Amino acid sequence: MSKIQFPSENPGTGNWLFRLVLLAVLSVPLAVHGEAQKGDTKAAGIALESQFTDFRTLVKIPEKPRLILQEDMLDHLAVLNEINHFLAENDLKSAAEVAETGMGRSLLSKYQDVDMRPGRYMPKEMRKIGWELHNAATEFARVARQGNLQKTMVAYHRITGTCVACHYSYRIR
Repeated sequence: MSKIQFPSENPGTGNWLFRLVLLAVLSVPLAVHGEAQKGDTKAAGIALESQFTDFRTLVKIPEKPRLILQEDMLDHLAVLNEINHFLAENDLKSAAEVAETGMGRSLLSKYQDVDMRPGRYMPKEMRKIGWELHNAATEFARVARQGNLQKTMVAYHRITGTCVACHYSYRIR
């Protein structure tokens, strides 16, 4: 039976391909950085954009509701960070409280002015994901209060799954 040889075991074999790929990957940031150093931030942006295609759906939202949505997303990141901290400390009751008050269904009455509610400008599927986030956070809080870490982690995955689903599918700028 022949032994599998890895590039590190057999110098020269495969190293040229690895070096070529590494050079190509490292060239993009260097090119962008070089353009930015020259003060041409527009060219740097074009250099970066030409390397990546964003296939997410662009959702056009009026400025004020868009700014509210961006603020909410930053708040949700902070809430997720707090939940992570409390889960690491095995403090499920605090994780439950933060989840419910920070992103649960109790937030749905946050905006009294209907025109300011970002959800009204979202496509139906995006809005469904948003509702799922709030429902998942409330369910997480219910499960976490029961004190079972394994079930709590399953419920937490439902929260983060909605984040991934939305941010993977949609963008607002």
